[in-house]
Amino acid sequence: MKKISILLTLFLFAFFASAQNVDGGATDILKKLSSKYSSFSTMKISYTYKCESNDKVIDTQTGTMNIKGEKYTFVFGNQTSYCNGKNLWNYQKDINEVSIFEYVEAEDNLLNPAKILKEWQKEYRAKFIREETQNGKLVQIIDLLPLQSSSYYKIRLFIDKSKLEINGISAFEKGSTVYSYHIDKFTVNTSIDDTTFVFDMKQHPGVEVNDMR
Repeated sequence: MKKISILLTLFLFAFFASAQNVDGGATDILKKLSSKYSSFSTMKISYTYKCESNDKVIDTQTGTMNIKGEKYTFVFGNQTSYCNGKNLWNYQKDINEVSIFEYVEAEDNLLNPAKILKEWQKEYRAKFIREETQNGKLVQIIDLLPLQSSSYYKIRLFIDKSKLEINGISAFEKGSTVYSYHIDKFTVNTSIDDTTFVFDMKQHPGVEVNDMR
């Protein structure tokens, strides 16, 4: 769950980041980025995750994410989270077990898109680092620096300048651990049925249910 919480937080914050408290030319970039991403009715994301510690790769995963307003489905390795804005299901495929929680904004810290949009824009300042060419694309690099004590000392965004789209996100944790997420495919404004955001018991015969509501 920690990895799911971290990744969901990073994606949603990056996609909807406010342009407050910025410098070095990052203001205009984040304003345009925020405006573009907030206009999308839906987002489908395929990504590759990599965890490094002391410059050594210790874990890699691939996953997907669907977002529709406050609803989302999030796949990370053997774990999938479903949220329909009322309930939250966390399913672990390897042990065929699902935990169900009531979706309560006041109590949901990291797995609540609405709260992330409201709270995180006030917790970071941004700094423009540089432009560089990556795989033939001109990329703008912006660091997001926490205003208060955090387990991360910076979150780095890699933005395709011509498309104004995020190519990747890296979170630098205290203790020399870096979580990196490369966006492999990004599709917006496609139809996503609301059933996508609900865990279907019938599709998982014998599933063990932990109802925490």
